[in-house]
Amino acid sequence: MTESGKSAESASHQHSKAAEFDLHWINADNAHLLQNVAAGVFDEAIDPARLAAYLANPANVMCVAISGGQVVGMVMCVIHLHPDKPTELYLDEIGTGDDWRRQGIARALMLKVFERADDEDIEEIWLGTEPDNTPAIGLYESFGVKPEKALIYYLDW
Repeated sequence: MTESGKSAESASHQHSKAAEFDLHWINADNAHLLQNVAAGVFDEAIDPARLAAYLANPANVMCVAISGGQVVGMVMCVIHLHPDKPTELYLDEIGTGDDWRRQGIARALMLKVFERADDEDIEEIWLGTEPDNTPAIGLYESFGVKPEKALIYYLDW
């Protein structure tokens, strides 16, 4: 992420629509926080075995936004170590509950990821989205970055 992505902007947890939430990095000790999740945060229901496997891998990191005991947003990332170049962070998923959009939650989660990347001396964050996902594109470009041309292939077997 460019320097503009490392915004000094406050990650205040009060927003224009009065959404109040706290951010938590998820690990095996606090995974129970994922028992109450707002609709739309994840693509599908959380599978306990998959969650345990995800959390057991130290390269996977997840942060959630919680309001009133309910998960209202999440971001999942993978830290990629390379033998030939600096460590990078892949922002794999970001989601906000259906009734919680446009309240600053995704932005606060992104800022939390930037803090984590800084703490771990990660120089680059990368992500992808669909060309018609205008809310995500607006979020990412609000940090001063522009899309790059890339191809993506899905290999199913």
